[in-house]
Amino acid sequence: MKLIKKIPPENKQMTVIMNDQGWVRLKEPNSVSAAILWSMPISILLMLCNAAWCYYLYPPFQQLLSGSQGFSLEFSIGIESVYYLLGMFLCLLIHELIHAIFIPKVWKSDKTYWGFNGLFGFVFTEEILSKKRMVVISLMPLLILSFAAPLILAGMGLLNGYLVFLSILNAGGACVDILNVILILIQVPKEGILVANGYATFYKIQGGKSE
Repeated sequence: MKLIKKIPPENKQMTVIMNDQGWVRLKEPNSVSAAILWSMPISILLMLCNAAWCYYLYPPFQQLLSGSQGFSLEFSIGIESVYYLLGMFLCLLIHELIHAIFIPKVWKSDKTYWGFNGLFGFVFTEEILSKKRMVVISLMPLLILSFAAPLILAGMGLLNGYLVFLSILNAGGACVDILNVILILIQVPKEGILVANGYATFYKIQGGKSE
């Protein structure tokens, strides 16, 4: 796995070769910014679902939303603010790491990359993946960090307001992942395989042409 500054552009010559080999381009947003824009409704829905999940796991969160203890918002800059920002950055790193560890042979792969594009991290691979594997890679950070982790932490008595915030933030940030899952489930055949050519994604049926 290698570090890069941004996802490389589509190789047009490779696209021609792939089309001749039966690969079909997935209908998807053609840039990171377009994908984020498309997935904003999904982001809102995911945050609401995760807030509902945390509502039942963390009683103080219930009291905050019910307004039984009132509500106040304070903003201050200090050492605690640095810790909070570091926590958000760490959550982002863990999110991308979870993506990576579900990519087969990720540590030995010379076709898998990771990096940061502005405020957003990414993991990018040009390895050929099955439809099921791609869906798993996309879903795991959301399921682990925003649903499994709060449940485990609540059971251990370690869940707190800041961790609830990170859980909801991670859920909202997984919107592009969920958009990708939706597009893959709708367009790619059951036994399909996928591969990336820059930001473009292509698919076909393993061992033959796609339908």
